[in-house]
Amino acid sequence: MQKNRRLRLADARLDAVPKSLEDLVAVRIARLADVVARLGAQTVTARVGIRRTDMRLLNLLDGTDGVTVNEIGRRAHIDRAWVSRSVRRLEKSGLVARRDSEADARVCVVSLSAKGRATLDRIRPLTAAREKRLLDGIDELRFKADLERLMANAEAMMESA
Repeated sequence: MQKNRRLRLADARLDAVPKSLEDLVAVRIARLADVVARLGAQTVTARVGIRRTDMRLLNLLDGTDGVTVNEIGRRAHIDRAWVSRSVRRLEKSGLVARRDSEADARVCVVSLSAKGRATLDRIRPLTAAREKRLLDGIDELRFKADLERLMANAEAMMESA
């Protein structure tokens, strides 16, 4: 039987010290993120004309009543200037709306507009079908729990650095 290194299951005895950087989880995640981003460009960007970076912001706003620019930056791990540029572009295209915070007029709250919600509703079936294919053969609940744990670990490492 021919060995397929990509499909080999992890073995603690063999994997204690990575043989190459390609064996590291972070490298594998980065590679997977690139592939998934390209898939997103094929399904979402090509069909709806929304850039991947703007989709990231719209996804963050989905299901909320609004999020501050600072909170978007914190959640997405991106700087405030990038968020502000993206919000301006999305506001100009009618996908998001900005308003002053009721608690503090110096703070800007960003939310999806009706057009933004309708756009995400149009994209949702495409992305759900793509995710179903992507997770074929994988326990979705366990995998998502593992991803949440990885994110929590990574964020804890960032905070302690």
